[in-house]
Amino acid sequence: MLLRPNYYSALVLRSSHLPAKNSLIAYHKAYHRNNKADLTENTKNYYRNDLYKRSSPKLQKEDFDYLYGHSVVLPALEQKRRKFHRLFVQESFIFRKKESRIIPEKILSLANEANIPIVKAAKDELNKLLKDDRPHQGIILKASKLKPIKIACLGRQSDKMYQVIKPYESPLNISYISSNGTLPFWLALDQVVDPQNLGAIIRSAYFFGVNGLVLCSKNSAPLSAFTSKASSGALELMDVYDVDNLANFLNCSSQNNWIIYGAVSNFNSNNSNKNSISINELNNPLSKHPVILVIGSEGTGLRSNILNTCHYLLHILSPNTKKSKYIDSLNVNAATAILLHGFFSSKI
Repeated sequence: MLLRPNYYSALVLRSSHLPAKNSLIAYHKAYHRNNKADLTENTKNYYRNDLYKRSSPKLQKEDFDYLYGHSVVLPALEQKRRKFHRLFVQESFIFRKKESRIIPEKILSLANEANIPIVKAAKDELNKLLKDDRPHQGIILKASKLKPIKIACLGRQSDKMYQVIKPYESPLNISYISSNGTLPFWLALDQVVDPQNLGAIIRSAYFFGVNGLVLCSKNSAPLSAFTSKASSGALELMDVYDVDNLANFLNCSSQNNWIIYGAVSNFNSNNSNKNSISINELNNPLSKHPVILVIGSEGTGLRSNILNTCHYLLHILSPNTKKSKYIDSLNVNAATAILLHGFFSSKI
């Protein structure tokens, strides 16, 4: 006997109650033969299910993200920094080989624990939720957006503690633990607008243990589902801050004993009156002062008002003596990873 759609959707996490594989295949064929409506129409049936309770007004489109892929959805569910609305699961999931079901089953278990409504859908229906055929791996989570934390300045560092100054609010007291005696390290991005680059930078920042990441509130890539995917889920694990005026943030932090390093191309570093050093010349900077490393935009680098706030300009030397003058720098996310390694490597 074929299962009713509403009952079938309720069985997603109850593997002990699943009917035989052949019965499910028969259900799929019959269900899709008789239901030609798109995902929007299909989900209306699920809204009547016990799994979905209409307890809040309908969300506007800009109020949520469709997170996709195992590397994003799993940490999002584990960290619980978002509000979760629905989990969409590809129907063929239950037919996968056992070894390829480990992460999806963990996702489904977490969703069940959090009482998140689960909607079964065909692959083409899931594709309609995303743009440009994004690789969702059969899992899409409808969740609230992540928003940066608004701040104004970094305060003075004391013994294992420093303050993050918020506008019109009490400061945040941030404790930090370092295994090698290093002081706090923050990364500031000056108008990085490409979500792919932002995601890759967030991934590197998380990998190296950056204490904080701050963006410009304007002219920066959003903390979107695409950005989270580009970060391989690191966005779900790391707090991101933003400021209304990056130059003011850097000047204020500098007055509180933070040292500002600005990343520049080798050409720009040779044409500046600032203290200019290569990454190879770093001499244990994190043992002396807390540091903010500022990374410029993809096209023009650091703005002049940001350059004026820097104590040092930092560049990466190229070993290629025959390189074209038109390629004087690396992609911003590649350069950031190399610079972070320079600050956090055992050499320093």
